Amino acid sequence: MTPDDISCHLRRVPEIDRICTVDEVNAAVDELVAELPEVCRVRRVGASRRGEALRLLSVGHGARTALVIGCPHPNEPIGLLTVTHLARLVAETPELRDGIGFSWHFIPCIDPDGTRLNEGWFAGPHTIRRYHSEFYRPALRDQPEWTFPVLDERAHFDRTLPETEALARVIDELRPALQYSLHNADFGGVFFILGREVPGVADDLARVATQVGVPLSLGPVDTLGWPVLGPAVYLMPPAEVLIAANSQGAQARHGGSSAHYADRYGTTSLITEVPFWHDERASDAGDSGRSYAEVLRTTARQLRADAGALDEVRQRIRTRVPSPMPAAAADFIEQAGAFAAAHEAIAATVGARTATVAEVFGAESVVHMMRLRTAGVLRRQLALDGEAHAVIDVVDALFDQWCAQAGEALSERAFPLRQLVSMQIAAALAVAARLVESTEDGQVTSEASATAARTQ
Repeated sequence: MTPDDISCHLRRVPEIDRICTVDEVNAAVDELVAELPEVCRVRRVGASRRGEALRLLSVGHGARTALVIGCPHPNEPIGLLTVTHLARLVAETPELRDGIGFSWHFIPCIDPDGTRLNEGWFAGPHTIRRYHSEFYRPALRDQPEWTFPVLDERAHFDRTLPETEALARVIDELRPALQYSLHNADFGGVFFILGREVPGVADDLARVATQVGVPLSLGPVDTLGWPVLGPAVYLMPPAEVLIAANSQGAQARHGGSSAHYADRYGTTSLITEVPFWHDERASDAGDSGRSYAEVLRTTARQLRADAGALDEVRQRIRTRVPSPMPAAAADFIEQAGAFAAAHEAIAATVGARTATVAEVFGAESVVHMMRLRTAGVLRRQLALDGEAHAVIDVVDALFDQWCAQAGEALSERAFPLRQLVSMQIAAALAVAARLVESTEDGQVTSEASATAARTQ
């Protein structure tokens, strides 16, 4: 599949005026299966913690399999749109199935319970304040994407969720050649994460980002210190390394990811993090004139200060209405500490070099992200409780102050939804095409066989 082929396929993606809901993506799946039953089929593969059906849409009958996972994080709903449009594209295009020998399998939404708690901001307006007023993201231990078992004494985790278990069963059944987890970031540009290195893929991803017109995010946010395969392309570290870094010596806060689990089958896992809001600084590799070490130390201090202030408030709240918000807030506070520790650790290694503009932007955006997420879910809990709390004015004042500061420091210019969906589709097609080419010349086949042998 050539770059021109991918561009041709992308031209068939229609204009998109809004983010779809869980009900709407399910309806789109049913409509597609009804229209094209000869190539599409859908079945239930599990249930969420609240009893909602988890479904698998399968398109085509090729020997190679691709598994696409929507909404691994429920505040990242661009994947709902991508599932809808990519599934229809491959269903209507024999070249993308028979031509490359792939069957495509889609879990439209792996966390419907959490996604429904974000639907209040889907229709817009897509401002920083609106997003965080209706924001929800589970604590790490409650995320289907990050609760796969890790049976290692250095980083043991075995508290799996029903959604995780359903996804694991699908991975075990399909043994996918390509696993594609659909994510979106908040600010800046696009970046990618691979579960394993495949020669040529980093260049392919940079090329399709240029094709689609989404700038690369050249300053790491939550991939600080990870191995770099190319500009804005990172290699996911082992589960044990990430668990240790995020737990800071305490009990493991999460397990392995779907990418770690699928690695036993020689799967190539891809994550495409498309940005919600565009900010040119994210792709600016120019010299900021500032010491990178000092930038990181400053953001670490701010992360710790914000976490301390928010934790003091959180501990004063006596929850009256049960909800997942308090656990999310507590986890965000711990995560802010983990980010601060990572910033301090990297600061100790970068010497006297100056930071790029993108590196400054990436480090500073973490501060805005963590403080707004935490204050946002605390406000939602206070609203649920429905009674006056002594701390409600404190939380509101912090939220107002931080929304105003983010509005001044960051761009609220949202990318067109069609452009973000096209970016995720282009990345999927480029990596699938590369895997076909690599398998034909034996590169991936040998590596996958060796991996499978090591895990048996």
